[in-house]
Amino acid sequence: MRDLRANAIILIAYLIVGVGSFLLAIPPGFLAPVWLPGAVGLASVLIVGHRALPAIALGMFALTLPYGLYVLDAGLVRSLAGSFGLAAAAVVQAVIAKRLIHPGDRSDLSLESGAQLIRLIAFGAIFASMCGAALASAWLTIGGFAPPQLDFFTAFLRNWTGNAVACASLTPIILLLFASKRVSRTRKRNVALAFLLLCAIGIGLFSLARINAIERRDELFNAQVTEDHIALQERLNGARRRLESLEGFFAASENVTRDEFEIFIDIAFGQFDSVNSVHWLVVEDADSRSSHAILAPVDHLLFDTRRRIPVAAGRRLVTDFYFEGLTDLIDDLLASGTLSASSLRGDDHTAWLALAIPAFSGRSLPDDVAQRRENLQGVAIGTFRIDAILTGAFQRERQVYNYRVNGLAADGSTAWQYGSAPADSPLATSREFRLGGQIWRIDYVATDRFLAAQQDWVSWAVIVVGLCFVSVLNALALLSTARTDLVQRLVDEKTAETLALSRNLSLILEHAADAIMGLDADGRGVLVNPAAAKLLGYEPEELTGRNVHDLIHPVDMDGKPHARAGCPLVLRGRESDQHSGVERFRRKDGSDFFAEYSSEVIRDTDGRSLGDVTIMRDITERLEAEADRDRFIERLTRANEELERFAFVASHDLQEPLRLISNFTGLLASRYNDNLDEAGRTYIRHTLDATVRMQALITDLLAYGRLNSDVDMMNRDVDLAQLVTSTLDTLGPSVQAARDNIKIGPLPVVRGNPARLGQLLQNLIGNAVKFQPVGQDAHITIDAEDVGDAWRLSITDNGIGIKPEYREQVFMPFKRLHSPDTYPGSGMGLAICRKIVESHGGVLTVSDNEPCGSVFRFTLPKTGPDKQDQ
Repeated sequence: MRDLRANAIILIAYLIVGVGSFLLAIPPGFLAPVWLPGAVGLASVLIVGHRALPAIALGMFALTLPYGLYVLDAGLVRSLAGSFGLAAAAVVQAVIAKRLIHPGDRSDLSLESGAQLIRLIAFGAIFASMCGAALASAWLTIGGFAPPQLDFFTAFLRNWTGNAVACASLTPIILLLFASKRVSRTRKRNVALAFLLLCAIGIGLFSLARINAIERRDELFNAQVTEDHIALQERLNGARRRLESLEGFFAASENVTRDEFEIFIDIAFGQFDSVNSVHWLVVEDADSRSSHAILAPVDHLLFDTRRRIPVAAGRRLVTDFYFEGLTDLIDDLLASGTLSASSLRGDDHTAWLALAIPAFSGRSLPDDVAQRRENLQGVAIGTFRIDAILTGAFQRERQVYNYRVNGLAADGSTAWQYGSAPADSPLATSREFRLGGQIWRIDYVATDRFLAAQQDWVSWAVIVVGLCFVSVLNALALLSTARTDLVQRLVDEKTAETLALSRNLSLILEHAADAIMGLDADGRGVLVNPAAAKLLGYEPEELTGRNVHDLIHPVDMDGKPHARAGCPLVLRGRESDQHSGVERFRRKDGSDFFAEYSSEVIRDTDGRSLGDVTIMRDITERLEAEADRDRFIERLTRANEELERFAFVASHDLQEPLRLISNFTGLLASRYNDNLDEAGRTYIRHTLDATVRMQALITDLLAYGRLNSDVDMMNRDVDLAQLVTSTLDTLGPSVQAARDNIKIGPLPVVRGNPARLGQLLQNLIGNAVKFQPVGQDAHITIDAEDVGDAWRLSITDNGIGIKPEYREQVFMPFKRLHSPDTYPGSGMGLAICRKIVESHGGVLTVSDNEPCGSVFRFTLPKTGPDKQDQ
């Protein structure tokens, strides 16, 4: 629906400006001087993308089809083919422009830079228009869809110029008006008003030039028509004069023979190529006959009623020439007494008319018809081919004009017509003259050849140059307003940022948990936020404009009164612009509290102190908590020391009875072994095993408790490669047997406690060897990985592994997953390992080693230089 609405709007705009372009067309109207739809198509494809192409194609087709049908009269098939080609050319032009200017789906051209304008004009107005004009002109001229007077070069040049000028002048305005919200309304209004004003001036100049050109064209056309019209009248007057000479010839001769008549005709009418025939009608009285012998035999003609035309009582005209309407011509002749003409006779190819002049006795024209009938001596009649008369007179026919001759009846209606001329030509004129009682009106209609030859290039140049000038001024207006708009937008943005910052600062001050106070150079309050007022027990207005030192800081840390000159805060502010610390402050109700403060001096650009801003936080509860913490730490330290002493004493005291039990049980077994049965010997053996495990537990528990007692030994550089080697040397026979299967990668130097790290490696390597399936050789890999601020070591084995649900439990003290008979141990090894790693700031984890076994990973801190390298 959105695309449909957009295409409808584009189509309507395309049709409106297209009609406007046709209205600007200079006759014969083959081409418009500027093609405004090209600008609309370019702007629409840049604004909405390729979705505008259907509207462009349909708009061009709808504009050019009626023009071809009714203006150029090209016929339906040629008009359809021409319109289709022009629509395709318009689409190609739009696609090329879109591709070169902005290939994305939508364009948001605010035209704020010269580069955007140059790209728009160069690619859209010039190059794309050239491609569209070349395609359209080739289609029309080569395909035979254009008028014959229009050649390819002229069509291409006019199309390209009109299209390019329209795109360069109108497209930027359309893009600006439909640009995003970044373009201000002021800029749109100013540029649009300037464009409309310039267009109004340009159209005014074009109209003046067009009017003058039309007047000059009309004057030239009328002058040439008048010359030919006068020539026509001269030819008709020549025919009249020759007929009058024939009348004089008969009046001066008593007897005219046929030979004499023909000789006279050859002399008088020989050079008059439009004459068809010449006749002299003889008047016969009832009792006498004419002495002229041009009609023979007269007796034969007298018996033909069509050859005898009564003119009066006993008088008649005898003629050997007759045509339908001759009698009416004679009647008109006698009624007027002078030259008369017949209506047009024959068809378009053999059309002729007859002119007749009477001859009367006496020297003057009789007054009435009756006297004319009585005094009539004869009638000279000539027939003339109308085509020969008109062709001989109309030298500019088909070059300048086509004509149509209308014979008008007495009531003004058209009695007959000759010739043809289009009725819808933009230039036509009419001339009337009287010939033998008839009125001839000749319609002269300008030909397309004349209109093409007299095309108004001045008007075309005015509108094209004017639009080029408008394009330049538009570019200047766009760039100047863009700069102004950009500055105004920056000002608005900075103003909005300032207002937002001010609001944010106000909100920060209002909602800040810490007390914030601003003081001037004399120590008067200028800014107090709600947290400060609440902390001090005052209203903000009570501290604003007053010297607040004596109100909130009258005593020092020990509670002794002091003046502002000796106040530590003031003294520190004089020594350093930034200072902080802890001071005792006093509330409005007189209670004191301790606050941590931070203060900074505010200076102007010249370095003069304008005051300072101080941030305070009540730390009374924190100081009390710190005091409680210190007391708790002191008690905890004493408790730990007592616990360590107790553990040492307890382990010593526990181990003494165990040694006695073990010794005496051993003596019992050695002395009385033979006196005991198998059950007794089993009991003694279990007792000895239990005392050994008990001693191991006490030893591991004592070691676990002493892990935090040697913190001072944690900051030594430890070479793990040497430590692993020395650790392997100290392990038992089972480890020594598997030593060939222990792979040691490159190991780093770390920061830590060598003894604790040796114990860590001893436990992990020993477990890797110990927790193996029966009959399987241990394979162990030890390597390290750099992980930034620490080294991550991995000890990988192929042992029995640890199920996921037990991977955290194994690090708990005394936690065992197997019976002591299967895998001996106290259950404290991994707990000790994790505590050693954590005491070094690392993490110890365990995961699977595919396909079997476990991977123990732990991190250790790097040495000082290693950290610097990082």
